[in-house]
Amino acid sequence: MQTHFSSQTLAELFRDLFLAERSGVLHLSRGDVEKRIYFDRGMILFAESDLEDEDLGRRLIHEGKLSAGALAEARRSISEAKDLPQALVNRGLISKEALSHTVRYIVERVVQSVFVWEGGTARFSQGWLLQEIFEADVVSTFEILLRGIFHMTDFGPIKDAMRGLDNRLKLRSPTPVPLERLSLSPTHGFLLSRVDGSTRVDQILSILPAGQDDLACRFLYGMLVLGVLAYDPPLAEGPFQVTTILRDHADLRALERLQEQAVVEAYQGLSKKNPHEILGVAAGAKRDEIERGYEEAKERFSRERFLPRVREKLRSEMALLESRLVEAYLTMSQARPEAVRVEDMTTLPENTTVEDLLVRVEMDKTKSQMAMEENVRLADVYFGKAKKFMREGDYFNAIQYGKLAISYNPEDARYYFLLADCQVRNPEARWQRLAEQNYIKATQLDSWNAEYLVSLGRFYKRRGLKLRARKQFEQALQIVPAHAVAMQELETL
Repeated sequence: MQTHFSSQTLAELFRDLFLAERSGVLHLSRGDVEKRIYFDRGMILFAESDLEDEDLGRRLIHEGKLSAGALAEARRSISEAKDLPQALVNRGLISKEALSHTVRYIVERVVQSVFVWEGGTARFSQGWLLQEIFEADVVSTFEILLRGIFHMTDFGPIKDAMRGLDNRLKLRSPTPVPLERLSLSPTHGFLLSRVDGSTRVDQILSILPAGQDDLACRFLYGMLVLGVLAYDPPLAEGPFQVTTILRDHADLRALERLQEQAVVEAYQGLSKKNPHEILGVAAGAKRDEIERGYEEAKERFSRERFLPRVREKLRSEMALLESRLVEAYLTMSQARPEAVRVEDMTTLPENTTVEDLLVRVEMDKTKSQMAMEENVRLADVYFGKAKKFMREGDYFNAIQYGKLAISYNPEDARYYFLLADCQVRNPEARWQRLAEQNYIKATQLDSWNAEYLVSLGRFYKRRGLKLRARKQFEQALQIVPAHAVAMQELETL
């Protein structure tokens, strides 16, 4: 039966012949070129084509292992090209060992060349190969196929799909090939050591030096196709199919593009919208309408609704969206009580008493207090995110979230101290000045915090400002007389 293949599905074609233990010839064609790969019980035995470098006889002449006359004599005694190796050995024209090296070279060259093709047609002819020269070897078959995969054309989409999957990798048990017999490079051995059922492809590749991820990903792909590795949880029933991950990856990328477009459009429209337009309510909306509009808008742009790559790529835009939604809500909810009071004062019922007016004032105070508490809560949320990024070493984003926290609650010393601790890590003069300002602001807002004073003192000490440093350490000791770090720093001065 004839079928079409692409560079991305060719490895599975070889794999299926191996698993089915088929014997015969696989004819691979593209245009006027045909290449033939011989299988014995699923293992690659021999390969040839009409190209000079992939014809056994001509290759042996080129290597100086055989004369043209001897080749012609051997060919006169055979009817098919596959019988040439047997004829050469039987006539004593070449040793089995010398012949095997050339055959291995041709097999690898043919397999690698078909993986370079973008596609073609395949036809398998069933039949036993009656020869006694070579024995089929599962290990050499795996190594030949892996080298072919290393030359595969159009591997980029497969690599992106593999890196985008959240499924973990694990070794199959038992493996279809003895791994200890494979000729693995140190990098390949390291990759297999990282496959423990708890790591993703992108996590494994991320720890490799720059420039090695492509070949490493091809190796992992080859192990997946050939059944040495498997995804956990499985992507589908049966053997690994690259079309599955490519289809899922394409669907995922399409959804990511839609989500990115929604976020970017909302972000770009912020500057053109009033608070009520941001919340999707009327300018004179009542409080319950404002709250409902805020909740709906917040839910619409909730981070949990977006895919991880979108959250990572557009985290700054999403952070600004969150803050603008809160600002719009606070602006409208704080303005609304006052507007209600002005309107209502002109149409007070005749029976309104002083007690009624006092109740209104108390309600306004409560609403204002709620807004302030919401500000403090949001500031703490952003502060928590800033600390998380700082622990991860992502100081840029830690600074952005620290600034957001300050915008909602500018009276909390912790926020300024975190900013300073991030900014001080950049040796540029501008960042050092910003760090100093924020250290000072933290000590002003929380003047009884000895740790802030010690940090500011150490900052001055590193910059050679010993008098200023001494003053901070001494003030810290006035607050905590037994402060070990402050005492030690003073002794070094």
